[in-house]
Order: sequence, then structure tokens, then C-alpha cells
Amino acid sequence: MTKIPYTGLWIRDHLAEVKEDFIQSMSTAYRKEMRQSKKVVSSYHQFCKMIYVLESLGLIEFVREEKASRDWLKPRKYYRIKPGKEKSVKWQSPQKHYVPKAT
Repeated sequence: MTKIPYTGLWIRDHLAEVKEDFIQSMSTAYRKEMRQSKKVVSSYHQFCKMIYVLESLGLIEFVREEKASRDWLKPRKYYRIKPGKEKSVKWQSPQKHYVPKAT
């Protein structure tokens, strides 16, 4: 059985492999892998929050937007690892390094 890394590390490894991807695609692949290894599966909302944290920390960046397949859907937003951030220690525990912005 393959060891599944924490969500942040999984996203890093996935993006390193595919170069860029959109959230729904990443979430689906992550959830499938988690189910196969009989691990607890986080919600899509939690996955989106992790993407937000990783982007806030400067570990990933928005690359481009693609029109959705249906008019009523939001466009797909593609992300990639920010160049030079592949080996950052923040991937291990992104929530520990994240400081919410005051509103």
C-alpha cells in the first residue's frame, strides 16, 4: 500500500508531475487516491481552502483561466508550483505557516 502524503505535499507532487491543473481535477484525483488507500477523504471545500493557503504562502500561483464547458459554470482556474518553491519547508505543514489577513 502506498503512503499518501499530507494534502499540501500531495498537491506539490501532483503539480510537479502534471505541471499545471485546476482545482476540481486535483480534488478528484486526490479523493480517488485517498479512497483506494482507505484513508479519510476531506471535502472539496477543505481542498479548496488548502489551495487558498498554498497560494497565500506563495507556493503555488494562478497560471490561466479556461472557459467552463457550460455557461452557468465558473471558469477553470489553473495553478502551478511557483518556480523556486518546490523544496520549501512550508509544504510539510502549510497551515502552521499561514497567517490570516486582518479584515
